[in-house]
Amino acid sequence: MRIISINVHYQDKLGYQDYYLGLEWKKMGHEVHFISSDVHFDYPDYDNTVKHIIGDKHVGTGIFLNDYNVPIHRLKGTPRRYTGLIWLKGFEKKILELKPELIVSHGILSWQSIRLLFLYKKLNCSIIFDDHTTLNLVRKSKLSAILFWVFRILFAKRFMKVAHKLVGISETCIDVMRDNFGIVGNKVEMIPLGTDINIFKKSEQLRIAYRNELDIKNDEILIVYTGKMYEDKKVHLIFEALNDESVLNKKIVILLVGDVAKTYKAKLDDAIKKSKNRVIIKKAVSIDQLPAVYNAADISVWPDHTTNSTIDASACGCAIICSHFMPERVKYKNGIMIEGGNLLALKDALTQLINNEKLRNEMGMQGEKYVEVELSWNAISKKFIV
Repeated sequence: MRIISINVHYQDKLGYQDYYLGLEWKKMGHEVHFISSDVHFDYPDYDNTVKHIIGDKHVGTGIFLNDYNVPIHRLKGTPRRYTGLIWLKGFEKKILELKPELIVSHGILSWQSIRLLFLYKKLNCSIIFDDHTTLNLVRKSKLSAILFWVFRILFAKRFMKVAHKLVGISETCIDVMRDNFGIVGNKVEMIPLGTDINIFKKSEQLRIAYRNELDIKNDEILIVYTGKMYEDKKVHLIFEALNDESVLNKKIVILLVGDVAKTYKAKLDDAIKKSKNRVIIKKAVSIDQLPAVYNAADISVWPDHTTNSTIDASACGCAIICSHFMPERVKYKNGIMIEGGNLLALKDALTQLINNEKLRNEMGMQGEKYVEVELSWNAISKKFIV
């Protein structure tokens, strides 16, 4: 089957969903193509946070091969900051030329997804619309409310008619699809994000080696944050929470792995300076180096926003703390969910886990089970084509 994956901002090296879906579909014997724009996503402080991993923001147009030799058809995009507003020039010609049997279009509030509503008869193939808009990403201005209303009036029923499936990657995405987009019905399905279980898995050997590399003693508790660091992530709250009297008698080391946006650096530096615990900072690393980080960790924590890294950490048997925007991430009691950005909730969660090694170990084992049963990319990719 010829499968076309449409994402205005496709990139290889950040471990995102469309990359792994394409890889698994190719392993199954399908012919896979990506359609994308000529630029990468406008990450905060791009040059300091992701450029050294994925290269220049402007990629160019033409046909490129990704790192597992699947073609990426990069089209000229209109210059818009917001992904959904980017219009790909030559999109209709390209999609008709490729003659897909299945299309997976990422992002419901996207010009390309809307354009497919009017091309589906010509295409005569199944179309799946996939959306990642969690509650925290919904804009709450009056203008946004008007735009949602217009979308519901003009397009919601068309999406429900045309789609083979309408996929949200989290329970809160399903809420947004219903409450903001006006999309409901039996075609709506939650298919979570996943992880590469061949890379992310528990390893005592990796734990020992990486803790030795960092000079972490057996009686020290290593608390890890990974990913880009900017205001929305509220990484500084980790230091404030761990300065609390309830955990100061413990031997704690805090490890940050990632790059810091210039606009956030002063705030984070101030929090680090005030930390009463030892702090280690590492630049962002490639995906294949992250399993060592999560295996070495006793607790992995993300105080706010969303990230796929919680799944990677769970796969490695690490207890997690994450925000309420993706509640299914702790459905196997493999971690603690907190209100995003709530310092008191973060303190309570960290205190529970720091003071209870048995609980940490139980959550770690539950995380491994959760990923093995439900969150491998192989299992998830099949749900898109069944």
